Amino acid sequence: MGKGITYPLGFYASGINCGIKSNGKEDLSLIYSISFCIASGTFTTNQFKSYSVLWCIKNIKNDIRAVLINSGNANACNGKENWDLTVRLIEELALKLKIDKNSILFASTGIIGERLPYEKIINGFDRLIENLSSENNILAAKGIMTTDTFPKEYEINTGIIGRKKEVFIGGMAKGAGMINPNMATMLCFITTDAVIDKKALDIALKEAVDESFNMITVDNDTSTNDTVIILANGLARNKTIHIDSPEFEIFCNSLKKLCIELAKKIASDGEGASKFIEVNVNGGWCKKDVRKVAKKVCGSSLVKTAISGANPNWGRIVAAIGSTNARIDIKNVEIKICGITVFRGEPVEYDKEKLIKLMKNKEIKIEIDLKRGNFSATAYGCDLTEGYVRINKEYS
Repeated sequence: MGKGITYPLGFYASGINCGIKSNGKEDLSLIYSISFCIASGTFTTNQFKSYSVLWCIKNIKNDIRAVLINSGNANACNGKENWDLTVRLIEELALKLKIDKNSILFASTGIIGERLPYEKIINGFDRLIENLSSENNILAAKGIMTTDTFPKEYEINTGIIGRKKEVFIGGMAKGAGMINPNMATMLCFITTDAVIDKKALDIALKEAVDESFNMITVDNDTSTNDTVIILANGLARNKTIHIDSPEFEIFCNSLKKLCIELAKKIASDGEGASKFIEVNVNGGWCKKDVRKVAKKVCGSSLVKTAISGANPNWGRIVAAIGSTNARIDIKNVEIKICGITVFRGEPVEYDKEKLIKLMKNKEIKIEIDLKRGNFSATAYGCDLTEGYVRINKEYS
């Protein structure tokens, strides 16, 4: 079992049930650093932002010590009095942790439009703080889940050596529905013991998110609560990483790998999903084109249902590609499903029965070559089943 967000030195976590969820499952989590962290974050592009997101945007520039997360309630579109409840909640936690309220970030996920369960969360603070431990990462990961079927964690050694230890990065995420980042109903929290300056951390996170969480799609809906936060407490005592440091690229690549692995876990756990989909697009005129095509194909309901039924209907892929304004070579575009070429500017002969058999696997790869340049991108998603409809018609 991994250590997730408590893998880097100096980070502790806890997760409890404070009564938001009636089934007794964890619904309140806390991440805590023994020293101040510089922080960076990316947040939802939805115009209806939750009060939790607004609090983070206001305070992400500060030195941070803790992140509070609740599930089961989105703290969004629920009336301006809930902003006051949000502030009071953070003030109370700050008193108990003996830190400044502006050094605490807050994230929420769950039902939109309901009053923030202020009293239940407040009453859980003592237990939440008592349970802080480097061993309770899994409870924290469970505490941020909504319709997720499993907790999502990942950790990585960067190879960057500090005076005290090697730089580590750890993370946890949640997300199964309303996933179409720019970003989606997903939360992700990342910790590192690296010494890194704010500008370098901001750039590293943006690049990692662009290649990972912003390339997953489950249902093309963008949430009010999407949040990705990274905290760096510097306890590895490595030489400060700047954008022109030789270690910067190493750090960026490690962070990107961690984010991609967490993004894959989110995509594979799509509500009602039975299959994980990876769409690789090559030969693009520019990065924007390949990203656009990859996400369009991966997010197409027709493509997703075909994959659910192991139906090699490549015409749906062609239609999805053509519906974008990406520059493509129509006469030469090549499409492969599960490694089998099905289209090369026109239909090609292939073993249909073999492909149907391959499409019954749990992981499906679609490869597209636009034949216009050298750019590539990968999108991640899942199939669309009756289970998705059942889960969301009952979700309340």
